[in-house]
Amino acid sequence: MHLLPIFRRAAGALLALAALAMPPAPAAAARADNQQPTMVDADALHYDDLKQTSVFTGNVVLTRGSLVLRADRLELHEDPDGYQYGVATASKGKLVFVRQRREGTDEYIEGVGERAEFDGRNDLIHFITRAQVKKLVCEQTVDEVRGQRITYNQRTETYTANGGPGAATPNQRVRTVIQPKEGQDGGAAAAPAQPCPAPPAKGGQ
Repeated sequence: MHLLPIFRRAAGALLALAALAMPPAPAAAARADNQQPTMVDADALHYDDLKQTSVFTGNVVLTRGSLVLRADRLELHEDPDGYQYGVATASKGKLVFVRQRREGTDEYIEGVGERAEFDGRNDLIHFITRAQVKKLVCEQTVDEVRGQRITYNQRTETYTANGGPGAATPNQRVRTVIQPKEGQDGGAAAAPAQPCPAPPAKGGQ
């Protein structure tokens, strides 16, 4: 079976989340996590060697270094050219959850949605319905974007968000919240932030 290459490339697509809502410097986190083994825990697995498809169901948890993905179902597929595609879904009332630490910092990126899709050929990842991506520093949210669909392009290090009936906002529009940085009120510059302990990854379901 060819599960390991599928895990490696699928997890690599998810690593793109580290660049959302922050200056374009995601490569460090991706490089560090790429050196770690990928592990997937689930209640059940169905693997089709002919179709190059793996379907994990029931409390699915994918981990690779600082990267954590939680879902109720995860399907990984490889096309004839070797590109990987993945679809992670959550049960009704729950959300797919992705979390990753920025290398060398105390900052984390978290993304949720009822569905998460990644496209290995085009280096795209999509959070769909009740989508939310946020950056945390010492477990405090500093930046956040919500919408019906949030798409990140790994090649260009850009992302787009769209509103709609499935947006996690009262008015169904995209909502972005950027917290003010310390020292921006005209007073003295804030002292350098002190390192904060890295907590264990938490679930979003």
